[in-house]
Amino acid sequence: MGIWITEAGVRFYSLHGLSIQVRWEGIEDEIERFFSPFPFTELSCLNGAVHIDLKFTTSDIPWAVPKQASEPILCYGLSIFKVDDYVYLTDGLSVFRLQPQEGTGLLTLHSSFREKSLLSKCNFFLIGLIHLLSRFRLYDLHAAGFIRDGAGCLLLGESGSGKSSMTLSMVRHGWHYTSDDAILLKSSADGVEALSFRKKFFLDPVLIHHYPEIAPYLEGPTNEKRGKRFLDLDLVYPDRFYPDFLPNVLIYTSIVSQPESMLTPIDQTSSLIKLMKQSASLFFNREAVKAHLDVLKQLVIQTDSYELLAGRDLYEEPEKISELLSGIEGV
Repeated sequence: MGIWITEAGVRFYSLHGLSIQVRWEGIEDEIERFFSPFPFTELSCLNGAVHIDLKFTTSDIPWAVPKQASEPILCYGLSIFKVDDYVYLTDGLSVFRLQPQEGTGLLTLHSSFREKSLLSKCNFFLIGLIHLLSRFRLYDLHAAGFIRDGAGCLLLGESGSGKSSMTLSMVRHGWHYTSDDAILLKSSADGVEALSFRKKFFLDPVLIHHYPEIAPYLEGPTNEKRGKRFLDLDLVYPDRFYPDFLPNVLIYTSIVSQPESMLTPIDQTSSLIKLMKQSASLFFNREAVKAHLDVLKQLVIQTDSYELLAGRDLYEEPEKISELLSGIEGV
């Protein structure tokens, strides 16, 4: 028999086979904002054990660093401290206290947290989840994912390298998508799988010029200077979302000033070095480094790797990405 939800401050979710219990005190609107960008499925009841237990609370008192805390690791404007079996993630006011081996997390949100952008809130939650998910051998990757007819591609590159624009173009041309920015990797009997980690796209509104169909669905301002907005792509292209796939191609993209784009194969060693740079938790989740690195090595072995120098032609006509990928065997 399942556990039915009868208490206003308790919900249950699932994420790639993991069950998550969420409890809170008086901040239901913030719970919605935390969970909306991610591919969680809300459950009406819970069958079986809870894998991750999260609790949200509030405070008007800024968080104080424990005296015995380790030197901080800095990531996305956040500081990560370790004290015994606990990991503390903080912006200096709010704190996410994690106990990864127990699968628990306590988020104490300062009153100022409501004024933060949705992206900042998303990153705060995402980095905390990365610590909790590594216990289940799920590892982060900064990448876009799309698939068609059994061919799966991961598009990797720094922020601003055109991943979102190119992924939108692929979806418009009939491909399915998993994410435009955040992926989880999991080793399985069939190989390394790519799982959606952030379902909503995070886009510069200037893309409306190429994709006018997204204009009615862009969510409100994020208070970020660069003005990017979240988009639930399922509202624009229904039934194109794939929660997971087996990648067979890795493409590392960067923007160049040359007129025409170039796609060239690269060797496995070069691919692994580039891949590591797109896995942030290799640098802040030290306990999981070896297992995470093993999964990255497996991924490079199972895929063909390419470097994409995205020129002005792709900027002016993003749909040309389909022509470039048509030259890859098996895509």
